[in-house]
Amino acid sequence: MADHHESRTRRAQPEFWRDQHCNDSRRSQLAGERHILELISLGAPLSGILNKLCTAIDCQIGNVVSLVLLPDGDENRLCSVSRSATQVGLHLFSSRDILSRDRVFLGTLEMYGCDPRRPTPQEYKLIQRVVHLAAIAIQRHEQEQDFERSSKHSSSGMGSALERPPFIN
Repeated sequence: MADHHESRTRRAQPEFWRDQHCNDSRRSQLAGERHILELISLGAPLSGILNKLCTAIDCQIGNVVSLVLLPDGDENRLCSVSRSATQVGLHLFSSRDILSRDRVFLGTLEMYGCDPRRPTPQEYKLIQRVVHLAAIAIQRHEQEQDFERSSKHSSSGMGSALERPPFIN
């Protein structure tokens, strides 16, 4: 009877540790997402936020390298990156468009690995989370740039009005 109880305990332990590891991993992922969202809300530089996202997903999946390509008018850049990755022996692991809430193209998350394989369903969920956070960061960055441009435009108009002598009747 004691042997039966011990075998049940031995079988339950790996499940417990696996479940505990999954819970710890999920907590870690949520803490990382919260940190990224804090950086976005504080107006941290976009390049730093995107680098943190890529580093996080690379570490969580393992044996991949990620980068975010933003649309900048150079459509050949994505082909160039893909060609360069292939030349050094990397295989496309995943390529996901980053879209705004209104489905406007913002960029691409490219992921390359040493082995030719596709993401597992769990990895795909992680990739989708990174794409979503990247979209938030890029949209926030674009909004800040628009605000700065409009502020400069309106303040330059205001400045010239303030520099003129007052109108006297």
